[in-house]
Amino acid sequence: MTASSSAEAIPAMQETMMEFRAGKMIFDGKKVVPDLRKGLVRIGRGEEGLLHFQWLDRNLNAVEDDQIIFPEEAVFEKVNQVSGRVYILKFNTDDRKFFFWMQEPKAEEDSQLCSSVNYYINLALEFLDEEEPDADAPLQVSEGMLEDNVSSRAGNLVVPNPGAEAISDVTSSSGPVKLEDLQRILSNIDARGSSSDPDEGLGLGDILKPDLIMPLIETLPLEEGLLSHLPEVYDSLMFGISSMFYVGA
Repeated sequence: MTASSSAEAIPAMQETMMEFRAGKMIFDGKKVVPDLRKGLVRIGRGEEGLLHFQWLDRNLNAVEDDQIIFPEEAVFEKVNQVSGRVYILKFNTDDRKFFFWMQEPKAEEDSQLCSSVNYYINLALEFLDEEEPDADAPLQVSEGMLEDNVSSRAGNLVVPNPGAEAISDVTSSSGPVKLEDLQRILSNIDARGSSSDPDEGLGLGDILKPDLIMPLIETLPLEEGLLSHLPEVYDSLMFGISSMFYVGA
């Protein structure tokens, strides 16, 4: 809570946190009157790491008053007993009081300026490097964090494919496919219905391989046996299967 007057050396500011236009008021007996000069209030950190509350003459760009403030030592508030835009910097540890009158053009911003002053003068010394938090600032997510999160979530989205299991059971056996096996494969495909993604899973070309199906077609009444398991577009499907066998052969 050391105070420096204009007669003492003013330390250079290492960082300016905020500043706004305000004139100061001076004591005249038992009352305070406005100093009509254009002024500036500046809050910043000195080279020694302490927080300074300064008042400057804007025309001369010279610091006239410099107060060092520690957290919870002072409060900046509006003087409600007067009709003007008068504010007071009041210390809790002694009887020091400093009055200021706002010179910013927009009076509606006075309340926000007052809140910002109190934020900085009560900020712990170890946090002076940080800026005032912005509630509207979006959360920043690095590209690496996003990729890790997506990979982790995708790893938990493994869904078993019953049709693929049935196909694996059939194709892993030796010899030609049996009629009942083929019926079971087509039943599994039909059960998945139109709700499945047509781009997912295996196609008929992966299931009905010519070297396994051709012996079955040649020796069994295939068309009659599979009729109950085929979709309504029977003719188109049979044409597609025949074409596939022809190309595969």
